[in-house]
Amino acid sequence: MPLNAQQKEAYTAEQINALFSRKLDSSEDKEKLAEYGSAFVLDRLREATFCRMIFPPQPCKRSDLQISMVHDTMVKIVFMEPNSQAMTVSFREQVAPRYYRADRFEAPFFEIGSERYEKTEEELAVYNMPITDIIRKNVIKDIGEIEDYQFLAHAESAVQGLQKNKQGLGVSTLFVDATAFTAFNVESNAVTEHGKFKAHDVLNNTTAATAAAGVTESLETPVQKDDLIKLAKAFPGYGGQGSRLRMDCFLMSETDQEELNAWTISDVGDQILKETAINGWKSDQVIGRKYIRTIKTDILRPGNIYAFAHHSFVGGMCIWNGIKFYADKERNRISFEAWENLCMYFANIAGVRKLELYAGSSDLMSSGATSNASVLARYAPFNEDDLGAQNHLVDKGFTFPAVSEF
Repeated sequence: MPLNAQQKEAYTAEQINALFSRKLDSSEDKEKLAEYGSAFVLDRLREATFCRMIFPPQPCKRSDLQISMVHDTMVKIVFMEPNSQAMTVSFREQVAPRYYRADRFEAPFFEIGSERYEKTEEELAVYNMPITDIIRKNVIKDIGEIEDYQFLAHAESAVQGLQKNKQGLGVSTLFVDATAFTAFNVESNAVTEHGKFKAHDVLNNTTAATAAAGVTESLETPVQKDDLIKLAKAFPGYGGQGSRLRMDCFLMSETDQEELNAWTISDVGDQILKETAINGWKSDQVIGRKYIRTIKTDILRPGNIYAFAHHSFVGGMCIWNGIKFYADKERNRISFEAWENLCMYFANIAGVRKLELYAGSSDLMSSGATSNASVLARYAPFNEDDLGAQNHLVDKGFTFPAVSEF
């Protein structure tokens, strides 16, 4: 039987490790342990990810899935809302008939899996850290990080696609120097803000004489109230460029969120200014919209703020069979891992916009005077292998006081 909360408290870490090892000696206990681990995994994963706050995951049944026409991966067919229109006619006229249909596309599934953790039974017996802590802290959060990573990769692709479409570029076309989305090109009217927007203070520091005389590409400014208002206005739109959407939430790093504490009395009034000076920004809203903050600055790099319409107007996330947990024992070697199968899609790219608080482009550009290699490295996400870098340096001998000092 799985341990309840009262039983867990009664056991030491060493005893929990020993119980975990013995459970793997029979196939029946393996199934029970896998079931217990799956329930535990699911609870922690929901808490750890920010993408699930924007795209609430929906469970998928086998009847919801099909095999793709171009590969062997399972896919979900997603339908778009059909277009419709009304018009004024006289009593003697008839409106033109429309053959209606709903656009649709395949949303492919993919797998996110943890590393396979292994330990011998003898080594595990002398550990005073329970194995369940490793599962909860390492495996679950690692899977959640990749969910967030993939979510932002899709969001950035949607933003780039919307911006490139406005500029008449192909979706796969790189932003070269002449069309790169930089503060200089925006200020000199070379590109129009549509999917992406530059901070007001960045643009105010840009000169439109020549590229060489323009603002330094690495210039970064704190987020201002006007920046978020401009981002929110992009959804309903104006001047014939509207998308008839309404912004639902912001997503920003905790680094950028801290800048809200620097807003002045003209931004927030004396009462809120007093509160933020003492307690910091405590509200879960800014300019009337909820915002989600994350401390994962290796995934959402500071300087990038995304805005989303309600998920029903943007896309979705589907989970196949929930989170799976597997543990096994072969001779004296114990191993365990976790994984999930999911699909994530952005169908309506107009439902995502981005604010950039820096002058240069975080896209690849051709080499030249405005090459943005340093900007790319500073504001683009890390590679998957580099996520969650270790902070402590115990393995290098950096502990204080060290044994050698005595």
